[in-house]
Amino acid sequence: MTRSVLYRWLPVLLWVAVIYTTIPFVRRLRELFVARWPAELIGYAVMAVVVAGAGAAIVALRRRKNRLHFADVAWLLGVAAVLVVWTHHLMGQPEEAIHFLEYGVLGALLYRALRTQIPDATVFIAAALIGAMVGTVDEIIQWVVPDRFWDFRDIVLNGGAGVLAQVAIWRLVPKLKVPVGRRSLRLLCRLAAAQVLLLTLCLAATPQRIARLVPHLPGLATAASGTDAICEYGHRHALDDLTEYRSRLDLAELAKADAVRAAEVAALLDRSRGAYHDFLRDVSPVVDPFAYEARVHLFARDRNLAEARQQAPGSDAHRERMTTAFRENLILERAFGATLARSSFAWRPRMRRQAAEARDPDLHFVSRVGAHLITAISESALRALMLTLLAAFLVCDLRLARRPVTPPRPEQLRE
Repeated sequence: MTRSVLYRWLPVLLWVAVIYTTIPFVRRLRELFVARWPAELIGYAVMAVVVAGAGAAIVALRRRKNRLHFADVAWLLGVAAVLVVWTHHLMGQPEEAIHFLEYGVLGALLYRALRTQIPDATVFIAAALIGAMVGTVDEIIQWVVPDRFWDFRDIVLNGGAGVLAQVAIWRLVPKLKVPVGRRSLRLLCRLAAAQVLLLTLCLAATPQRIARLVPHLPGLATAASGTDAICEYGHRHALDDLTEYRSRLDLAELAKADAVRAAEVAALLDRSRGAYHDFLRDVSPVVDPFAYEARVHLFARDRNLAEARQQAPGSDAHRERMTTAFRENLILERAFGATLARSSFAWRPRMRRQAAEARDPDLHFVSRVGAHLITAISESALRALMLTLLAAFLVCDLRLARRPVTPPRPEQLRE
């Protein structure tokens, strides 16, 4: 590695080190921030940085070109608009928008480091793929760090920020006139294969498999409990045309558990009153998914009911919360009916009637309980798909290797 190449990669390595080493402290920093200011300020700050960055990019284009074309301005403002809208969508958890800044900067540094090594337009794709891999490893580190959690959504945020950074840079830099070479295509195949392999391993990291590693790696005991799983598979059930929920159990397993274990689980639920977090710590969704899911549905029902009572009756917020509470109770009655009836959590007829009258009868509801469960595709089908993609990239790499690589002509490089 030459000194110039090292100088280009050193900022990348330092920035990745900053991202990874701050993982244990981010939650504490957020708590300190929101103790003094509204959390939404984080999102607005990200928006301001994005808009300022777009403005700076437009000024840089103006200085580089004699004439600033409308298409250039529209392109950069379009990228900024996507990020602003995406940040606004995250206002429920505005700190998540920090990913856009972290991986936007990383994308720019990766382009700078790769530009001299990849002279054609594939440099943008290569930078985006490397950024996606860094973002995936970021989530794996969070999975093993106390008080941090794995989230596939964050991988999308990280990768999306990297892609948008390359989209913006493509418009900022002079057009690359060097033809795409097979060496560059082989590199893309290998980078794509590495990312697919990394995601395949993550998708296979179910709590059941992690549990088999606990005797050899005791530090994974928390992950094996299923309270912070990388990946879990389940089923999506419909009570009626308007109410759906997810579960680790199929309908037959739910019905059997409700019939056989109603008294036992009802007593367990009653003991958890006022000790919800202790229940989550003591009852594993892997070992006892039926009891665990029943308790989480109860928490969702009661929390939304309590929040509804803080809203003005008849307001949109009141109706939304009452709808959620009513539908969660409906799920409990249908899927955990015998257990609910034996517990102290069962609603009295008057309470149920009040919730029914205050709900929105036409709102389609999908419970957030078990929202992380993969239900659209089975584990075996998903694994087959990922391995097929992996094989396709490796085959492409091998086919490209059979043909000689034609290096760019000197006059092309000068352009």
